[in-house]
Amino acid sequence: MAAASAPFRPWADLDAGLVSSIAACCALRGYASCRAVCVAWRSALPPPLSRPLAVLPADDAAGHPVSLAACSHHARRWARLPHGDQLHRPTGRIGSAAARCRCVGASRDGWLALVAGDAEAPAGPLLFNPFTGEEIPLDPELYEPAHEVAPKIVFSPNPTPLDFTAVSLCRHNRVAVQRASDGWSHIEDTGPLMDRDVVLVDVAYSDGDGKVYCLAKDGQVHVLHLNRRHRSCRRRVPPMEVGPLPKLPVGAVVFPSPYDTISKFTDAKNLVLCDGVLYQVWRRPAGAGNASVAAPPSGGVRRWIHIFEGDVFVLRFDPGNWPSGPCWSVVEAKDLRGNALFVGMNEAAVVRAEGVSGNSVYYWDGPRGGGDYEAVVYSLATGASVRWPAATTGGVSSPVWFFLPAGDDTQRVEAEATELEDTSGDEATSPELDEEEMDHSAHCLKKTMSLLGRLDYSLVYSSTTVSV
Repeated sequence: MAAASAPFRPWADLDAGLVSSIAACCALRGYASCRAVCVAWRSALPPPLSRPLAVLPADDAAGHPVSLAACSHHARRWARLPHGDQLHRPTGRIGSAAARCRCVGASRDGWLALVAGDAEAPAGPLLFNPFTGEEIPLDPELYEPAHEVAPKIVFSPNPTPLDFTAVSLCRHNRVAVQRASDGWSHIEDTGPLMDRDVVLVDVAYSDGDGKVYCLAKDGQVHVLHLNRRHRSCRRRVPPMEVGPLPKLPVGAVVFPSPYDTISKFTDAKNLVLCDGVLYQVWRRPAGAGNASVAAPPSGGVRRWIHIFEGDVFVLRFDPGNWPSGPCWSVVEAKDLRGNALFVGMNEAAVVRAEGVSGNSVYYWDGPRGGGDYEAVVYSLATGASVRWPAATTGGVSSPVWFFLPAGDDTQRVEAEATELEDTSGDEATSPELDEEEMDHSAHCLKKTMSLLGRLDYSLVYSSTTVSV
């Protein structure tokens, strides 16, 4: 009897892992509602907009080409987000080839780049917004499955069918660019411009100054200058020019020692544009093993450089260091100013938010023997890497990070939503609520749902122009 009459424990005392597992089964609005229940639940659940999501192949009966999945830090597992009525599916050949669809790009405003099929029956590429259902078909020249089944595609923010720029790394030595403006579209490629011996591994697009930064396997950066086209202009201007980084002195030392040697043994490389500054992220991926190479002798002493599997290096472009130092400098943890870098097939994102480890690099790593990619978090402060749980719900088909889009009124919404949560959280943990308080709490919950969880979120957009 004593056990039967024991009072129920309050909902706020639920284990954080259990709360996380429950919330993982909710659609986006339901997840935001869970965070508004009480302070304890808010602490267990990161804000929806700051949750890094994975793009997985779809497995639902609705035939969506891709699904979004979140990793619960407490439950230590990946869970697909229910589609509900909030995610659309594309039409046309991409929609009909959902089982073979691949995500090859993602922006920070909710857009995805999709391709499907193979060399015999390619479909796409297509820019697609799963939240609005908007579609922008891209030129087929941006997708060459005979050479690369999953080309990385980056594109301008907030694209429209009449105004956008899309850049595709469709071969290891070819970048195709499609630009649409004033109701007409044209495409160029770097085939006749790029050295055939160059092996490109990543691209980044700067919308403000019309530049495409191409990162080679050896760490060298080539810049594509996209010249504006005017129908009334009589002077013939080449649509695209390839050159070195601006203000890079001739004969300058590019990397500090021993990074000039390390660059040859870190095959996985990414470019990041952050606050007008250009960064490189180098990694020795899983399966590559450890490497020990002889460094150039110094003072008659022979030295060895040891590069271990999983090592991560971050460098910043700073041509002002020359001639007193190399043009690329090594980044320390404090240099990221609390931000986290998310690199992969997506446009590199720079995030500062609750639930995200600051001064860290989030990346996707291929497991030994091939298969699905696994998410890894590398801390610049400690030099340690934490591998997240394997995505057991179908695997990660493409190494893409995706964030829910933030509206234009983010700052206003954040202030209002934070005040709402503080109020509703205190009331939700009160032992008794009168009728007026209940009405106010219900109002807060309803408003929180309408805000789609835009709470405590800060996304640092890259500057559109690189300062050099």
